[in-house]
Amino acid sequence: MDFYQNGIISTLHNLVDRSIEDMEADLKKFSKSRPLGLILPSLFSELETPALAKIVEELKKVDYLDEIVVGLDRADEEQYRYALKYFAGLPNIKVGSSPDRVGNHHSVTPSG
Repeated sequence: MDFYQNGIISTLHNLVDRSIEDMEADLKKFSKSRPLGLILPSLFSELETPALAKIVEELKKVDYLDEIVVGLDRADEEQYRYALKYFAGLPNIKVGSSPDRVGNHHSVTPSG
């Protein structure tokens, strides 16, 4: 797997020339020696699309991520609370809100 690392954050590249199974095997191997996390930027409007619903369903099957952080932008308080429920089914999820509410993040447990 081709990736670029500058400090503690790595960026994966070359995602089209390998099978998903090969890439996931590498990620599982990497996760045994280093914790892996995913940063998922999202606008609130994307919570209403089939594409994000599919991404969330796929992420529920992943067993090699230690943490998933959702960067939620353009959300008011009610939308933020909705997002907490929307992502609650993901393991070790943290939802952070838009920059005007810096520091506002919440960890979601399976019980909500």
